[in-house]
Amino acid sequence: MERMAQLIARWGLVTPAITFLGANKPLSFVGSQALLMLQPITDFFVAHELSMDLATLLADRDRLDVLLARLETVEAEHKD
Repeated sequence: MERMAQLIARWGLVTPAITFLGANKPLSFVGSQALLMLQPITDFFVAHELSMDLATLLADRDRLDVLLARLETVEAEHKD
């Protein structure tokens, strides 16, 4: 979870990630299943481990809430 938050922060996508994940939280499980279905294709573009971590994260809304809270913390740290 921390690794994913730091990766998003390093790319400078904290605010878009918070907005996207928050808005699409009701569809997160469907997104995780789609990601698993498309995994043979996505593995050409991103590391297999990253796509599995993302699918696992999206499948569990509690984990998604933890990531959103961590991203908000990272965003607040960068503003200070």
